[in-house]
Order: sequence, then C-alpha cells, then structure tokens
Amino acid sequence: MVGIWNPFLKAKAQRQRAEKLYRGLMAAALSPEAYALGVVPDDLDHRVQMVSLHAAVLVWQLTQRPEEELQRLPQLVHAKVFDGFDASLRETGVGDASIARKVRKMGEHYYGLGTSIADALSCSIGERAVEIEDVLRRNGVAAAGREPDLAQHLVAIASVFDATASEAFLSGTAPWPTFPATSRPGVAKV
Repeated sequence: MVGIWNPFLKAKAQRQRAEKLYRGLMAAALSPEAYALGVVPDDLDHRVQMVSLHAAVLVWQLTQRPEEELQRLPQLVHAKVFDGFDASLRETGVGDASIARKVRKMGEHYYGLGTSIADALSCSIGERAVEIEDVLRRNGVAAAGREPDLAQHLVAIASVFDATASEAFLSGTAPWPTFPATSRPGVAKV
C-alpha cells in the first residue's frame, strides 16, 4: 500500500519545493533595491527581465546538482513563473484574446535570456561577470552604464548558490543575497 502512494507523495513534495523556490525567486527579483538605486528601470518589462534573470541563475544551479529531485525541479519552477506572468498580465487588464500571444512573447524572451545567462554561468568563475554584463547590455536589462552592478549581483547569487548544500534546495529554500546598497550610483558593494 505504501508503494502505491509513494509517487504521489514525491510529486506533492516536488510541487511544494518548487512553490517555495518560486516565492524566494520572486522576492529576490522584485525586491526594491535594484529599482530604487536606478540599476534597473522600474516597469513591467524590466521586472519580467529581473524574474527571468533570477530564474536563470536558480535553474542553472539546480541543473548542476547530482540529486534527481533537484534535476526535475526546473520544469516546475518554469511552470510557476509562467503562471505568474499570466496572472500579472491579467491583473493589468490584458484580455483572454491576446493573453496567449503576450505570454508566448514573454516566454521567448525568458528562455532566450535564461539560455544566455546559463552559458555565461558555465564560463570560468573569473569570466562570469564580463559574460553576464555582455548579456545584460545586449538585452537592455539594466539602465545604461549599470550593467556591471547587476552582473556583480548575479555573480554573487551564483557564488552563494555554489557554496550552498543541496539540502537547502531540497527543502525549497535558496539563499538569495540582497542587492547591495551603494554609496553612490554606479558603485556596487559585493
């Protein structure tokens, strides 16, 4: 009898992990510091990009882990993100007739940005910041000239995740560092 329920319990545990990881991801991506400091413009498009960047770092980290449970989480995290995109568009008044087209466009950008960030994170640790800056510049994510600040923050997240035991991710808690306060625009403390 226990064997029959085991797959259902595992699936429920995975959904709960994904939900917790998603909540942490959204809190990190939408925390006000980067917007208040002028590193990222505060509008819907840039918020979507910040969610995409943070999701890319998290998903990349999960795919680097040997645990099977972690290898399966990215799909659930992606689904949560897309559900969030759909809900956000509906809250802004986008109707059913155009929602699929808009979510598809967001998805194309989400996966494109995610792939580019994953490639940048796959470089040597010393090259990550330069590669991520290039991705940010090409995609217009950060305010002009602020790409190094955002790139350093994403590298810091990746470094913290690299040093985190798999058990944290298995419990659904990723240790998201906060965006560093700066003494003046353009100078980030890491």
